[in-house]
Amino acid sequence: MSLIVLLYALFASSFSIGKILLGYTTPVFLTGSRMLLGGIILLAYQYFSPNQDFYFKRKHIWLFLQIILFGIYFNYILRFWALQTLPSYKTCFIYNLAPFMSAIYSYFFFKEKITRRKLLALVIGFLGMIPILITTSSQEQIMGEFAFISLAELAVIVSVAFHSYSWVVMRKLVKDKNYSPIMVNGLTMSVGGLLALVTSFGSGAFFPVNNVVSFSGWLFTVIIISNVICYNLYGHLLKRYSATFLSFAGFLSPLFAALYGWGFLGEQVTWHFFASSIFVFIGLYIFYKEEVTQTELKIN
Repeated sequence: MSLIVLLYALFASSFSIGKILLGYTTPVFLTGSRMLLGGIILLAYQYFSPNQDFYFKRKHIWLFLQIILFGIYFNYILRFWALQTLPSYKTCFIYNLAPFMSAIYSYFFFKEKITRRKLLALVIGFLGMIPILITTSSQEQIMGEFAFISLAELAVIVSVAFHSYSWVVMRKLVKDKNYSPIMVNGLTMSVGGLLALVTSFGSGAFFPVNNVVSFSGWLFTVIIISNVICYNLYGHLLKRYSATFLSFAGFLSPLFAALYGWGFLGEQVTWHFFASSIFVFIGLYIFYKEEVTQTELKIN
């Protein structure tokens, strides 16, 4: 269990570090530099590892392209754009919608059944987001609002939707097409990062970094934590725990993000965060218990 806590403590730090990095550069350039370097590291590991195949087939380009656009390019640009104004813990918290959105995608794409309990969990989870979404800072109001949701919050929600959809496509490539997850992530990160850098260059911002040393140090740190340590640690934990349980345990991330935001970034954590946390936790717990029950029925 200590390794699970470590995994999500490290994952939460990527939001805080992302907030720091945005003080040195733009969302588009940050997306490009982080994804390109992270992707190159993964591809290098895949290429030089004697037990891994380094290939992809042209007929699967459309699947890779979907992950490149939705899982990398739009996903991270929207996330970093919103993170400029949103507290890091709030951005991380909204990512708790990912398991719920994945369930909806699985229903449509894989015909997986949504039971009444799962439906109840979805409703509780989505309603539980309301308290934290109604808290809008002055910076968010300046950027604009849609109903009671700020455009920054809406950007993160769309980012989560893209992120969850990309995992559906990833599942097809890994489970049905027999690709290595490292190969898929390495290729999509590299191309998505390169596309973001081209976008940044095209906008006239060739190297929009105001402190190269600090930016490089934090960028290297987040790549090592997120792309190297968290990825491999998650793979290791999947050998001991179910993917469902690890997704449920992901609720730890916004709690750590709130701690980091308060301690290192001076962010104010309001009661709305804790109110939403309680409701979303209940929704995730109901969802998790029903998932376990369904898995046991399939085995028996």
